[in-house]
Amino acid sequence: MSDSTSISVLVVTPDDDHVAAVNTALRDAGHAAHCIKVGPQDDLESAIANNTPDLILPFDTGNHDNLKHICQVRNTCGPHVPVILVCDAIAEDVIAKAMETGARDIVTLANTDRFLAVTSRELHSYWLENALERVMGSANQYKQELNSLKQVSVEAIADIQEGIIVNANPAWLELFEQPDGENLIGHTVMDMCRESDRTALKGALVACQRGKWQDSTLDICGLRPGGEEFPVAFSLESVEHEGAPAVRMLVAPELNNESSSPEKLVELAIQRDQVTGFLNRQHFLNTVTERLTEPPQGGVRALAYIRPDKFSRAHRDIGLMGTEAALSQLAQLLKELTQPGDICGRFGGTMFTVMLERGTMADVEAWAKQFLNLMLETVFEYSERSTVITCSIGLCEVDSDKKPVINLVADSELACSTARAEGGNRIELCESSGEAKKIRQDDSVWVPRIRGALMENRLRLEHQPIASLNVDIEGAFDTLVRMLDEDGNTVLPSEFMPVAERTGLVKNIDRWIIGASISFCAANNAKLVFIRLSRDSLLDETLAEWLQSQAAEAKIPPTKVCFEIAEEVVNKHLRQTQSLSEKLRKLGFRFAVDHFGQNDESSRVIDLIPMDYLKIDASLMQGLHKNPNIQNKIKELCRHAADKGIQTIAERVQDANTMAVLWQLGVAHIQGNYVQSSEIVLEDVNNSTQTTLALALEE
Repeated sequence: MSDSTSISVLVVTPDDDHVAAVNTALRDAGHAAHCIKVGPQDDLESAIANNTPDLILPFDTGNHDNLKHICQVRNTCGPHVPVILVCDAIAEDVIAKAMETGARDIVTLANTDRFLAVTSRELHSYWLENALERVMGSANQYKQELNSLKQVSVEAIADIQEGIIVNANPAWLELFEQPDGENLIGHTVMDMCRESDRTALKGALVACQRGKWQDSTLDICGLRPGGEEFPVAFSLESVEHEGAPAVRMLVAPELNNESSSPEKLVELAIQRDQVTGFLNRQHFLNTVTERLTEPPQGGVRALAYIRPDKFSRAHRDIGLMGTEAALSQLAQLLKELTQPGDICGRFGGTMFTVMLERGTMADVEAWAKQFLNLMLETVFEYSERSTVITCSIGLCEVDSDKKPVINLVADSELACSTARAEGGNRIELCESSGEAKKIRQDDSVWVPRIRGALMENRLRLEHQPIASLNVDIEGAFDTLVRMLDEDGNTVLPSEFMPVAERTGLVKNIDRWIIGASISFCAANNAKLVFIRLSRDSLLDETLAEWLQSQAAEAKIPPTKVCFEIAEEVVNKHLRQTQSLSEKLRKLGFRFAVDHFGQNDESSRVIDLIPMDYLKIDASLMQGLHKNPNIQNKIKELCRHAADKGIQTIAERVQDANTMAVLWQLGVAHIQGNYVQSSEIVLEDVNNSTQTTLALALEE
């Protein structure tokens, strides 16, 4: 021990004189010791957690079980911290028994020189052990970084036929640490990835074989022979091997020639956290600020502030370097649940931030819940030690009022703190989001604006393509509505539709959408458009007759239009939904239920309501590739629907991993930004529709 070394010492004794004697002995020798007394009634576990001691000195009470208990608590809360028993006298049998229990040695205060020599020896050994652990942790981190560089330096390629590896290049063998390529040929590729990713990989291979795979990457965890998992991104292409169809898997390079230059690598190193690879605080703020200058593709943006609960417990369980490894693993779990438009940052220490782009705040909350569930299922391991970690998440909706990003982060951090104070492992929505939502939905402000948009024809439609998975479909579109404000800015439906529903204006908007959609079909020769109906339209007994006249005037087959109603509305109005569905289908229209599968009684709707299509709710897409329970739920819904002749459509599919899983589950079609972003159609509705709207508004 050098004179300048400050040491923390727990003195386990009921006697204040013992603490004073230890403190005096250490300080007289020139050591900056901080001695903390732990009495019989004190919590030793809390004392270790709060003070991170370098040394524990229990005084002999004559009770061997007392020393045994102290060593057991030390093993749990502060492994490797030396315990030295202090006695009045030393005997060989006492030394043997104490060291067998877990003490490193026995000393007396009567022999100060030996006391200092033993404590110096044990402290030196303890510090060396900690230093070695840090070095080994750094070495493991450098090894991981080297492996990442190896993955992108040379493309690793393997050809797959019916799930079997038929060819692999040296880079593939090196990536997966397979010394003998001959032994690898003929083995299933599924064995080379984590079990939870096999559904996505199988679905992606089948989709690629059938020409349904887009220019996307599949992000999964590879598996090496020793069981080591590592993240890897594959691109897939359809090829031939010895005259038979095959799928080629290539490790997708993450750095192009420009970004792999030394200057670019230095720039990336400055911008990103070295442990997690996420953007550091300042670059996260800059990137999000820049993103917010662009209008959202649709739906909402939200900031998530994520922080582990009671992280000191993890520190006790797996040590300092173990906590760094755990944070890296936590970041990987976050990365696996994010979508292409999301932005991830490490905000310092154990704090993480993510800007999410989703369809609704319900989707954002579903994503957050999925992450919490994934954390509960994960055991964080390091050097044969393990721990479990829970998190709290604060969510803040990014509103259209151009609030500075740092203020949004502060709001989400406050919500996260509230969640932690309430016990942790929970999600909290910040108050500012609720206030902004209340302001946006102020009826006295919005009603005149909605009426003005209807009268001045300032509503616009977006048509999002629906793509086939297991059943062919062409020329099918989902219909979305937008409003232009007085300055020509786009207003999303989440801002004005709730007011329209409360104030009785939604039926007018529905009829505008129907008229514009029929015009779209006639002008663009679309084969099928989906149009949402509100509760008010469902209960409108004149709707069916009006629809018949609209379709006749536009001279399009009614089969080109599919009307859909949300499952929540259907459950509250089963009889009316049955009646409307039967009327519409008799007229030749098609019928669907959307936002389906959010509750446990969804299957009864399939049995009770005649329908052609069933749209699976977007909240079930959040982290789907990581959740076997939701996968099983969707698989059962698809089976039940298929038995009734109903085709399934997955809503708001945003990434390749989700699409690959849906393929395996038997979903017929998908829609969302992964398929294609919506196209705005600036269509005027026909004159008869405008007249109808004007009369309704005057009433």
